[in-house]
Amino acid sequence: MLGFKLIASLCLLASTLVTPALAEDKHSDTPLRVMSIDWSQTETMIALGIKPVASAQQSDYNDWVRSPKIPAETVDVGLRTQPNLERLSELELDTIFLSPRFSSLETQLSRIATVKILGLYKVGEVNWDAVTDFTRRMAKEVKAVSQAEQLIADSEQELNTLKGKLPAELAPVLLVQFMDTKHVRVFGENSIYKVALNQLGIQNAWDKETNAWGFNLTGIDKLQGIAGQIVVIEPLPAGVKEHLAQDQYWQYLVKQTGYPSLLVEPTWSFGGLPSALRFANLITAALTEEVTQ
Repeated sequence: MLGFKLIASLCLLASTLVTPALAEDKHSDTPLRVMSIDWSQTETMIALGIKPVASAQQSDYNDWVRSPKIPAETVDVGLRTQPNLERLSELELDTIFLSPRFSSLETQLSRIATVKILGLYKVGEVNWDAVTDFTRRMAKEVKAVSQAEQLIADSEQELNTLKGKLPAELAPVLLVQFMDTKHVRVFGENSIYKVALNQLGIQNAWDKETNAWGFNLTGIDKLQGIAGQIVVIEPLPAGVKEHLAQDQYWQYLVKQTGYPSLLVEPTWSFGGLPSALRFANLITAALTEEVTQ
């Protein structure tokens, strides 16, 4: 047995995002022509009702982020690390947004449009307040301040509703994402997943050190002895699912926890508010389905 309980597609877009608002503030008649290289900024713009003129690596966004969907009219400008400069220069952009992770592109991109750098991830500083602050800063830049307040309020209400669906007593969860058959990212403090868990009142089983992105890259042998239900976050690298189905050590790790492992759909591990809300929906669905079976 693989040891996973596969959680089916939830069609979460309607439940995880508020209805898109107008892509312009009431004090402006002309929508800004904006885009972002960074997916956390892209998902936040879309959740605010802003249609980015362009975004990067859309096929990978669809694999790793999933929701909210990129509008059909949004142009794909290629790799996040090497965007198509010629294509960007044709789009008559007002602003290009970068996160600190992609700040090396600032000099090149500033020849095309105004570049603004907005970041979320700093060591020890990623929590719900930081996520909502990032949302508000992004909204201010794209003239969607009122939309941000509505998005935050609706998100907090939905999180409270999800929290109410969970059993009173739950085991801690151990959140992992496979890099290959022997190594995983284990998520803890400073991760967007931990932000979601905190809002739901779920304990994270991983209490060891994490990096600025909220994970620790480690061998699966380091999971032995940790008390908590294993939750595997997709996507899985090629061949990993088949390998784990035959891996006796993995089966032992799952068995010693006392719980079946759960498999949940992708959520961007370096995301903002939309990712936190999507993951909250997915983990709630996984845990409540587990309890009822």
